[in-house]
Amino acid sequence: MKGKTGTLIVALAVITAGGLLAWANQTQTSVSGAGMPVGVVDLVKIFNEFEQTKALNAELDRYKRRLAEEQQKREEQLSVERDTLQGFAPDSAEYRKRSGQLKKLIIDYQAWLTGEREILKDEHRRWIERTYATITDAIARVARTKGLQLVLTREELETQVDDAANLQKQILNRKVVYYDPALDISDTVLVTLNDVFAKSGGAGSVKLGGQ
Repeated sequence: MKGKTGTLIVALAVITAGGLLAWANQTQTSVSGAGMPVGVVDLVKIFNEFEQTKALNAELDRYKRRLAEEQQKREEQLSVERDTLQGFAPDSAEYRKRSGQLKKLIIDYQAWLTGEREILKDEHRRWIERTYATITDAIARVARTKGLQLVLTREELETQVDDAANLQKQILNRKVVYYDPALDISDTVLVTLNDVFAKSGGAGSVKLGGQ
Protein backbone atom coordinates (compact mmCIF):
# COMPACT_ATOMS: atom_id res chain seq x y z
CA MET A 1 0.00 0.00 0.00
CA LYS A 2 2.81 2.32 0.90
CA GLY A 3 4.53 1.63 -2.43
CA LYS A 4 1.33 2.40 -4.38
CA THR A 5 0.95 5.72 -2.55
CA GLY A 6 4.51 6.69 -3.43
CA THR A 7 3.90 5.78 -7.07
CA LEU A 8 0.69 7.87 -7.10
CA ILE A 9 2.47 10.94 -5.67
CA VAL A 10 5.24 10.67 -8.25
CA ALA A 11 2.67 10.35 -11.04
CA LEU A 12 0.77 13.40 -9.82
CA ALA A 13 4.01 15.36 -9.63
CA VAL A 14 4.86 14.41 -13.22
CA ILE A 15 1.38 15.40 -14.41
CA THR A 16 1.51 18.72 -12.54
CA ALA A 17 4.98 19.55 -13.84
CA GLY A 18 3.91 18.68 -17.37
CA GLY A 19 0.83 20.88 -17.04
CA LEU A 20 2.86 23.83 -15.75
CA LEU A 21 5.39 23.43 -18.54
CA ALA A 22 2.65 23.34 -21.16
CA TRP A 23 1.03 26.43 -19.62
CA ALA A 24 4.35 28.28 -19.58
CA ASN A 25 5.01 27.43 -23.22
CA GLN A 26 1.52 28.53 -24.21
CA THR A 27 1.91 31.81 -22.31
CA GLN A 28 5.29 32.51 -23.90
CA THR A 29 3.87 31.82 -27.34
CA SER A 30 0.92 34.14 -26.78
CA VAL A 31 3.20 36.96 -25.63
CA SER A 32 6.03 36.69 -28.15
CA GLY A 33 4.20 35.20 -31.07
CA ALA A 34 0.56 36.23 -31.22
CA GLY A 35 0.99 39.10 -28.78
CA MET A 36 1.56 42.79 -29.38
CA PRO A 37 3.64 43.62 -32.50
CA VAL A 38 5.95 46.51 -31.58
CA GLY A 39 7.99 49.06 -33.55
CA VAL A 40 10.42 51.81 -32.59
CA VAL A 41 11.20 55.25 -34.02
CA ASP A 42 13.95 57.80 -33.53
CA LEU A 43 11.97 61.04 -33.17
CA VAL A 44 15.09 63.20 -33.09
CA LYS A 45 16.23 61.78 -36.42
CA ILE A 46 12.77 62.16 -37.93
CA PHE A 47 12.42 65.79 -36.80
CA ASN A 48 15.90 66.70 -38.06
CA GLU A 49 15.66 64.92 -41.43
CA PHE A 50 12.06 65.85 -42.20
CA GLU A 51 12.20 68.27 -45.16
CA GLN A 52 9.54 70.43 -43.52
CA THR A 53 11.85 71.00 -40.52
CA LYS A 54 14.68 72.03 -42.83
CA ALA A 55 12.37 74.43 -44.67
CA LEU A 56 11.13 75.83 -41.35
CA ASN A 57 14.69 76.44 -40.12
CA ALA A 58 15.55 78.22 -43.36
CA GLU A 59 12.41 80.37 -43.09
CA LEU A 60 13.24 81.18 -39.47
CA ASP A 61 16.69 82.39 -40.53
CA ARG A 62 15.19 84.59 -43.26
CA TYR A 63 12.58 85.99 -40.87
CA LYS A 64 15.23 86.81 -38.25
CA ARG A 65 17.39 88.55 -40.85
CA ARG A 66 14.46 90.70 -42.00
CA LEU A 67 13.63 91.49 -38.39
CA ALA A 68 17.25 92.45 -37.65
CA GLU A 69 17.38 94.71 -40.73
CA GLU A 70 14.17 96.49 -39.77
CA GLN A 71 15.35 96.79 -36.18
CA GLN A 72 18.60 98.41 -37.30
CA LYS A 73 16.70 100.81 -39.57
CA ARG A 74 14.41 101.91 -36.74
CA GLU A 75 17.28 102.26 -34.27
CA GLU A 76 19.18 104.44 -36.74
CA GLN A 77 16.11 106.64 -37.07
CA LEU A 78 15.94 106.97 -33.29
CA SER A 79 19.64 107.86 -33.19
CA VAL A 80 19.10 110.63 -35.76
CA GLU A 81 16.18 112.01 -33.75
CA ARG A 82 18.27 112.02 -30.57
CA ASP A 83 21.10 113.86 -32.30
CA THR A 84 18.67 116.38 -33.78
CA LEU A 85 17.14 116.99 -30.36
CA GLN A 86 20.53 117.98 -28.98
CA GLY A 87 20.56 120.96 -31.34
CA PHE A 88 17.76 122.70 -29.49
CA ALA A 89 17.84 124.46 -26.17
CA PRO A 90 16.30 122.25 -23.45
CA ASP A 91 13.86 125.02 -22.43
CA SER A 92 12.71 125.81 -25.98
CA ALA A 93 9.32 124.96 -27.46
CA GLU A 94 10.96 123.10 -30.35
CA TYR A 95 12.93 120.95 -27.92
CA ARG A 96 9.75 120.00 -26.06
CA LYS A 97 8.03 119.24 -29.36
CA ARG A 98 10.90 117.09 -30.64
CA SER A 99 11.30 115.39 -27.28
CA GLY A 100 7.64 114.35 -27.33
CA GLN A 101 8.04 112.99 -30.87
CA LEU A 102 11.14 111.03 -29.85
CA LYS A 103 9.36 109.48 -26.89
CA LYS A 104 6.51 108.40 -29.17
CA LEU A 105 9.00 106.88 -31.63
CA ILE A 106 10.69 104.97 -28.80
CA ILE A 107 7.35 103.64 -27.54
CA ASP A 108 6.34 102.62 -31.08
CA TYR A 109 9.70 100.94 -31.61
CA GLN A 110 9.51 98.97 -28.36
CA ALA A 111 5.93 97.90 -29.08
CA TRP A 112 6.88 96.84 -32.62
CA LEU A 113 9.92 94.86 -31.45
CA THR A 114 7.97 93.11 -28.67
CA GLY A 115 5.14 92.29 -31.06
CA GLU A 116 7.46 90.89 -33.74
CA ARG A 117 9.26 88.71 -31.22
CA GLU A 118 5.95 87.38 -29.90
CA ILE A 119 4.77 86.65 -33.43
CA LEU A 120 7.99 84.78 -34.17
CA LYS A 121 7.74 82.76 -30.96
CA ASP A 122 4.06 81.90 -31.52
CA GLU A 123 4.61 80.98 -35.16
CA HIS A 124 7.59 78.80 -34.29
CA ARG A 125 5.57 76.98 -31.61
CA ARG A 126 2.65 76.54 -34.01
CA TRP A 127 4.92 74.96 -36.61
CA ILE A 128 6.52 72.64 -34.09
CA GLU A 129 3.07 71.49 -32.93
CA ARG A 130 1.98 71.05 -36.55
CA THR A 131 5.15 69.12 -37.38
CA TYR A 132 4.73 66.81 -34.40
CA ALA A 133 1.10 66.13 -35.33
CA THR A 134 2.15 65.37 -38.91
CA ILE A 135 4.89 63.02 -37.71
CA THR A 136 2.66 61.11 -35.30
CA ASP A 137 0.04 60.74 -38.03
CA ALA A 138 2.66 59.30 -40.40
CA ILE A 139 3.91 56.94 -37.68
CA ALA A 140 0.35 55.72 -37.12
CA ARG A 141 -0.18 55.10 -40.84
CA VAL A 142 3.08 53.20 -41.20
CA ALA A 143 2.31 51.20 -38.05
CA ARG A 144 -1.11 50.20 -39.36
CA THR A 145 0.43 49.18 -42.69
CA LYS A 146 2.94 46.97 -40.90
CA GLY A 147 0.37 45.59 -38.46
CA LEU A 148 2.02 47.18 -35.42
CA GLN A 149 -0.02 47.80 -32.28
CA LEU A 150 2.59 49.81 -30.37
CA VAL A 151 5.40 52.18 -31.42
CA LEU A 152 7.99 53.35 -28.90
CA THR A 153 10.46 56.22 -29.15
CA ARG A 154 14.14 55.47 -28.82
CA GLU A 155 16.91 57.93 -27.99
CA GLU A 156 20.61 57.71 -28.68
CA LEU A 157 22.63 58.19 -25.50
CA GLU A 158 24.84 61.29 -25.66
CA THR A 159 27.85 60.26 -23.63
CA GLN A 160 29.97 63.31 -24.50
CA VAL A 161 28.63 65.41 -21.64
CA ASP A 162 30.62 66.90 -18.77
CA ASP A 163 27.76 66.94 -16.29
CA ALA A 164 27.15 63.54 -14.68
CA ALA A 165 23.66 64.66 -13.61
CA ASN A 166 22.67 65.33 -17.24
CA LEU A 167 24.04 61.96 -18.29
CA GLN A 168 22.06 60.23 -15.56
CA LYS A 169 18.93 62.15 -16.58
CA GLN A 170 19.38 60.96 -20.15
CA ILE A 171 19.75 57.37 -18.99
CA LEU A 172 16.67 57.48 -16.77
CA ASN A 173 14.54 59.12 -19.47
CA ARG A 174 15.30 56.51 -22.13
CA LYS A 175 12.24 54.51 -23.19
CA VAL A 176 14.04 51.74 -25.07
CA VAL A 177 17.33 50.21 -23.97
CA TYR A 178 17.36 47.35 -26.48
CA TYR A 179 15.56 46.63 -29.75
CA ASP A 180 16.02 44.51 -32.83
CA PRO A 181 17.00 46.89 -35.69
CA ALA A 182 14.31 45.24 -37.80
CA LEU A 183 11.73 46.93 -35.54
CA ASP A 184 12.91 50.46 -36.43
CA ILE A 185 10.46 52.15 -38.82
CA SER A 186 12.11 55.61 -38.77
CA ASP A 187 13.29 55.51 -42.40
CA THR A 188 9.90 54.38 -43.66
CA VAL A 189 8.21 57.17 -41.72
CA LEU A 190 10.65 59.72 -43.19
CA VAL A 191 9.94 58.58 -46.74
CA THR A 192 6.21 58.92 -46.08
CA LEU A 193 6.57 62.37 -44.51
CA ASN A 194 8.81 63.82 -47.21
CA ASP A 195 6.57 62.48 -49.96
CA VAL A 196 3.48 64.09 -48.42
CA PHE A 197 5.38 67.34 -47.81
CA ALA A 198 6.55 67.54 -51.42
CA LYS A 199 3.02 66.95 -52.70
CA SER A 200 1.62 69.66 -50.39
CA GLY A 201 3.87 72.39 -51.80
CA GLY A 202 7.23 71.70 -50.21
CA ALA A 203 9.29 74.59 -48.88
CA GLY A 204 6.94 77.11 -50.47
CA SER A 205 4.20 76.11 -48.02
CA VAL A 206 6.26 77.11 -44.96
CA LYS A 207 5.67 80.76 -44.05
CA LEU A 208 6.08 82.73 -40.84
CA GLY A 209 4.58 85.93 -39.49
CA GLY A 210 1.40 85.82 -41.56
CA GLN A 211 3.30 85.99 -44.85
